[in-house]
Amino acid sequence: MFINPEVDLPIPPGFSLAGRLLRAILVMPVSTNDVACPPKADALAILPGNAVADWPLAAEMILRHRQAHPEIPILIAVDSGLDADRLDERLAIVIPARPDGLIVTGVRNGADLQRMDVMLSVAEAVAGQDPGGTVILAIVGDNPAGLLDAGSLAGRTPRLMAIGRNAAVLAATFGIERHSPAPGASSAVSLSGGLTVLAAAKAGVAALDWLDPALEGEALGEACARARADGFGILATENPEQLAAIDAAYR
Repeated sequence: MFINPEVDLPIPPGFSLAGRLLRAILVMPVSTNDVACPPKADALAILPGNAVADWPLAAEMILRHRQAHPEIPILIAVDSGLDADRLDERLAIVIPARPDGLIVTGVRNGADLQRMDVMLSVAEAVAGQDPGGTVILAIVGDNPAGLLDAGSLAGRTPRLMAIGRNAAVLAATFGIERHSPAPGASSAVSLSGGLTVLAAAKAGVAALDWLDPALEGEALGEACARARADGFGILATENPEQLAAIDAAYR
C-alpha cells in the first residue's frame, strides 16, 4: 500500500494531559499565595517574570498546586529567546517540581523547538526523570519570524502537543494598540490565526489561541466561538472571568 507522508492529518480538536482534555488554560503570574483553580479551567499555566528569583516561587506553586488540585495539569511558560545558560538555570529549578508541560513563547522556527527539547531532556535526566515526560505547547504566533517559518516545527519532537498564537502580543510588535478580531479582517495580525492553524495541521497537533484579556461581553463570546470554528481546539487566557465564555463556546 502506498502511503504519502506529505498528507496533512486533520487538526486534533485538543489533547489530553494527565488524563484531562484541555480546552481552557488559565495563565497566572507567580504568587506566594495558595493556588486557586477556577472550576472551568482545564489546566493552569504559571507565567514567571524575567527575574530568576521568580522561578523558585514558580516551582513552589507547582508543588502547592499538586497538593490542592492533583487532577488539574499545570504548565510553566518559558521564553524561547533565553540564552542557553539562563534557560538551563530556569529548567533546573522547575523541572524537579514535575510540571506537566511548558508553554514556550517566542518560538521562531523548528530549531528553537528542537533546542528546547534537548535542554528539557537534560533537565529531566538531571532531575532523575525519564526524558520526554514534559510536553511542549509552542507559541509561534507572537512574533513574525515564527509565523513565517511555523511549518518547520513539524516532526521536530514528539513532545509537541500544540502550536499557538498570541494576537495581542503580535499586535504590540507592530505598534498596534488594539487588534480587532472581526471576521474578514485582513491585517497581518488577523492572518496569524490562519497561519497558526495551518502549522498545527501540518504538525498533526492541536491549535491554541491566546485570548486578549481585555475582551468581554458579546465581543468575547464571538471571539471564542470564532476560534473554535476556525480550528482552535484550546484557548488560553490570563483573565479568569473569560473562562465561562470559553466553556460555553466548546460545549
